[in-house]
Amino acid sequence: MNQSKKNSNSNSTSMAMSETITDIRETITQIDNELLSLLAKRRQCSEAVAKQKQHINKPLRDHLRERELIERLVKKANQLNLNPHYVTRIFNTIIEDSVQFQQDYLQRCEHPELKTTEQKSLAVLGGKGAYSYLAAKQFFSHSGNDYVACSSFEQVLQKVEKGSVDYGVIPIENTTSGGITEVYDLLLDSNLNIVGDQKYAVTHCLVAAPGAKLEDITQIVAHPEASRQCNKNLKELTSANLCLVQSTAHALELVVNQTQSNVAAVASEAAAQLFSLDVLKFNIANQSENITRFLVLSRNPVKVSSLAECKTSIALSTGQKAGSLAEVLGLFHQANIPLTRLESRPIPNKPWEQMFYIDLLGNINDKNVEKTIQSLTKSCRFLRVLGSYQIETVSACK
Repeated sequence: MNQSKKNSNSNSTSMAMSETITDIRETITQIDNELLSLLAKRRQCSEAVAKQKQHINKPLRDHLRERELIERLVKKANQLNLNPHYVTRIFNTIIEDSVQFQQDYLQRCEHPELKTTEQKSLAVLGGKGAYSYLAAKQFFSHSGNDYVACSSFEQVLQKVEKGSVDYGVIPIENTTSGGITEVYDLLLDSNLNIVGDQKYAVTHCLVAAPGAKLEDITQIVAHPEASRQCNKNLKELTSANLCLVQSTAHALELVVNQTQSNVAAVASEAAAQLFSLDVLKFNIANQSENITRFLVLSRNPVKVSSLAECKTSIALSTGQKAGSLAEVLGLFHQANIPLTRLESRPIPNKPWEQMFYIDLLGNINDKNVEKTIQSLTKSCRFLRVLGSYQIETVSACK
């Protein structure tokens, strides 16, 4: 019996050894193709689930089921000698794709403006290669787009307000440098609506002309926000002079059009590829996790399906009455409405008074949210809903 098993193992080893690397790679390719087919089949099931949930008016997200699914898969992974963290990471991504696919399906059915394949015109700061451009490409990945380069955030908003473009995409906050105050002020002065947001992982690099060397760089050009996010590492990296410019796209153009190879720009690797530039140094941001959140702006609001997870942004001022902000926050707590962001800005020509910008989880058309916002008016001197929009999908199973 033992001899028979030994012979069997020996034959298996001989067969494995007889396979060439080409044969093994062909097997891997076949498995990869099967995996893609299964992922496509799973997506079809996701759409069928979305249709059923739409029919019975059931929310798309079921966080409990997602956690149970991951737990079951981790147990199965252990049985198959697979790394549980590896399996968790893969299926978190699959779950996020499934939920996003279902939300997009509902959006196409109920309010199709954003997620169609029709050509869209988008105003972005700087144009090709700028981070706003890259974030806009990510958000509007389903459609072909025309990008209108703007020299300032104000011009982005003006283009949308005048109807010159369909949407504007602007940054609002960053994990390293915080909120972009200029944008908050501009939002309040405009009549535009926030109809979406997009988180973009900003991996700042130092890029230069092909063949350039770091020791030859005498000037670095960067947008002020990019400069703030990299200032500590730039000082340690080089003694080159720093020049601030109006956009990352402008910085890239200065590098491309220089007569010598002594100018470098702070930009992404993707932007460097767009302009055929070399990356002198990767990951130069002060923090390793450097994410910028961008807002998508439109003249008209977008009604989000009641089944999809939603975020609402509001601006309010409470005056100088003692305890008024605590009263406002208490109303959200009583209504069990989570807040994801609270930003304050001084009100021009009103010393010591603040405008508060709040992001809350909930749909403006939800009765609980609507009732709470109505209650807020009693405590606020000013209140404006900036927009209600679908949440970018993130799995609960981390």
